[in-house]
Amino acid sequence: MTDVNAEFSVADGVARIEIRREAKLNAIDMETKLAMTDRLRDYRDRDDVRVVLFESAGDAFCAGGDLQEVKERDYALEPFTETWDDLFTEMRTMPQPTVAKIDGHTYGGGFDFLLHTDIPVAADDAQIGQPESALGIVNHFSPPELVHRVGLPTTMDLLMTAEPISGERADEIGLVSRSVPADELDAAVESILDALAAKSPRVLKKLKRSIYASAEMSPTAAKSQVEAVSLEAARTDPDYREGVDAQLERRDPEWSS
Repeated sequence: MTDVNAEFSVADGVARIEIRREAKLNAIDMETKLAMTDRLRDYRDRDDVRVVLFESAGDAFCAGGDLQEVKERDYALEPFTETWDDLFTEMRTMPQPTVAKIDGHTYGGGFDFLLHTDIPVAADDAQIGQPESALGIVNHFSPPELVHRVGLPTTMDLLMTAEPISGERADEIGLVSRSVPADELDAAVESILDALAAKSPRVLKKLKRSIYASAEMSPTAAKSQVEAVSLEAARTDPDYREGVDAQLERRDPEWSS
């Protein structure tokens, strides 16, 4: 692929994907979406990748898709929704946890990107919004996830008015996992990455899968489903014994793959 506006690196268990298109507020073009999707498919089976971080250069996380591409493709929407869907599906189904560092403008596809990240962390002054209604677009990625996460009235407000909210407000309504002062964002994200990279990859994989599966169930069914996964893991995996022994022996656990 050519003209991919992202950089990829792996070190110390963390795969970092940095969007680099500052001149367009890190709007993601189709080539970059395809490259990111392919890279995630590669990461899912790598033992040296324990967590994936999405971040961006400059003062914006992601202004969504590239509107110039929309016009060049005679306003056909399907190619853009299909490439977003492929990326979001890969993010949601990959075994490793994903983290997003949300700063500056986070609009449109960037908003949907946030929704499909396991742990989005925002600067308190970030501007987060869904402007599709102002562009004549009926957004289809956000509504189901938003209703589940923030409730019907807030979903209506965000999607119909298209007015952005701050990172602090996004934290208050449960749209992000936490918000911090902008000058503390890097440190907060690095702390989360360290915590995730130190955990058993097998435990986090089963936990992530169970959480997303149980989100579609009734509370009773969800409890039974997650309990079954937990008991089976304790019987068959070495992590439970190693974790307890390490705690009792006051040492760091040595997780197997």
